[in-house]
Amino acid sequence: MPTMRPAAAWLRGACAAALFAAASSTADAQQGDRYPATLQFGTGLVTIPVAWVSPSSTDAWLNTSGRYTPTFPDTPVEQGFASLWNTNIALDVHLLQRVSIGVAAYDQNIDYGFFGQVLLLRDNQFAGLPALAVGFRNLGNCKVQERMLLGCDVVATPEGYERVEVERYQNFSTRPTLYAVLTKDFGFGATAGGPPSSTLGLTLGFGNGLFSDDGDLGDQYNQKGTIAEGLFLGGRYVAHPTLNTSVTVLAENDGWDYNAGIIGDWRGITLGLYGTELEEGGRRDAAEGFNLYNYTKFNVSLGYSGNLIDISRGVLLRSRITELTREQQRLRTEIAARERRIRGLEDALRKAQAGELADIARRRQALEAELQAERDAIRRANERLRDLQAGRPTPPPTPPPTTPPSTPPASSTPPSTPPAR
Repeated sequence: MPTMRPAAAWLRGACAAALFAAASSTADAQQGDRYPATLQFGTGLVTIPVAWVSPSSTDAWLNTSGRYTPTFPDTPVEQGFASLWNTNIALDVHLLQRVSIGVAAYDQNIDYGFFGQVLLLRDNQFAGLPALAVGFRNLGNCKVQERMLLGCDVVATPEGYERVEVERYQNFSTRPTLYAVLTKDFGFGATAGGPPSSTLGLTLGFGNGLFSDDGDLGDQYNQKGTIAEGLFLGGRYVAHPTLNTSVTVLAENDGWDYNAGIIGDWRGITLGLYGTELEEGGRRDAAEGFNLYNYTKFNVSLGYSGNLIDISRGVLLRSRITELTREQQRLRTEIAARERRIRGLEDALRKAQAGELADIARRRQALEAELQAERDAIRRANERLRDLQAGRPTPPPTPPPTTPPSTPPASSTPPSTPPAR
């Protein structure tokens, strides 16, 4: 059975004293320092939960993680990615400043489990008291999950692939896992009226199932690291190197092992590096852990956090921007086509105007000639009228300007009478 070491007992006492001192502290934690996603379930530290729900409703965390577990280091056959890395992915959503709910997919098989939490008391809600929350984990399709979430597997049978409960985990009963947790945050370096420049958070909790059930495996499941059955605790420290970045250092005991990690955040995009089972060292003994337990492991995580409403607005805005961009391109194409059409019409109009001007000039010349002819005829008629009025002899008629008629005009004097015979 796991035993409590003196150092572990001292750590538990120090954590309890810090939580007790938090009740009289007047420091307010920075509301913007949200807790990161854990390796497997929702927000918290490395693996354990914290009593915290985002003050912004519909905040969400999408996180994927991988644990390096070379289960057969001495085999001559090289292991593939699926056997070297135990991967998990989880989605966590916070609602109404009091509730968080999410779902996780375990391993590459895939198994799944729901998790959630209710925040009963906020930090500093009553005279500086820590936050209090209750929650559950592993409400899913496999009741024999152990702490690495490998309790169920998929095996090949003559009928095809079949999901089975791994034989050595038959005595586990972790569906669901229930817990209660206290968390207290402290802010440091705050300017007048401004947020603190760094945050320290301490957490203490108790749970069953994944936090305390060893499936009767004893030392094969865990040799050392347990402080007390079901007890977990930890802390974090957040610093802000720049306005849009943060660095979070994590340390915890998850009821079985000591874990630590560091997470970098830039505008909601996070990258984390972790070491788990640190107290075990690098040794690996198949007889004492199935090459899965009792040695230090490397873990990595990649995640994104944001507000679902803001994200949806951003998606709608990007969709609207895309539509407007396409409409803008269509209008530019249409404008260019119409400009080309206008240039063509202007060319045709200039040509038409040039042709019409030539026709008008010819028509004007013809009309001017006709007008001059009429004026000349009027002038001659006036001259003839003046001659008649003045009694002057009638001059011989002036030949008309046009072609003479085909029949000669009749003589104005009668013909002479021939002499009689």
